[in-house]
Amino acid sequence: MNQDFLNDYFKNHWNPAGVYAFSSPKTIASKIKDDEWLLDVGCGKNPFKGLVKNVIGIDPAFDEADIKTTIEDYVADRRFDVAACLGSINFGTELDIHKQITSVCDWLKPKSRIYWRVNPGRQDHGNDICKQIDFYPWSEAELKRFADLYLFRMENFQIESDGKVVRLYCEWYRG
Repeated sequence: MNQDFLNDYFKNHWNPAGVYAFSSPKTIASKIKDDEWLLDVGCGKNPFKGLVKNVIGIDPAFDEADIKTTIEDYVADRRFDVAACLGSINFGTELDIHKQITSVCDWLKPKSRIYWRVNPGRQDHGNDICKQIDFYPWSEAELKRFADLYLFRMENFQIESDGKVVRLYCEWYRG
């Protein structure tokens, strides 16, 4: 997927979803301890700022990110306890998804967790430009397959909706 196209789309055409029950920043923040470090991958407008004591948000499109970068180009100067991948690892081929998950896993401590919200391959953002985006066809089975591949256990799988779109949520744990 062309990164410049995605950056323009998300910055200028996409309307963020409403509130999700399982993957809202407030819900996830309540699961993070004060001494843990969170990496918000594809943070958008950095919603965890002020909710989590130790957070770094990365995003290639939004100026509100702590570090304006892609997943592939980010160089971590620390290891994280938690990653939030809430709509960020959704684009491209299976190889693209593998590369991005590998990067996220490399930034995490041996005992860590990832909170996921993924798009099950739907071009449902309510605009025609969205139809040009190659969404990965996530499913419960795919989330479990990738969790196993990266030596995580998957828990708390949920189908959730903000009232307009349906997404998949789960948590991965290792260590």
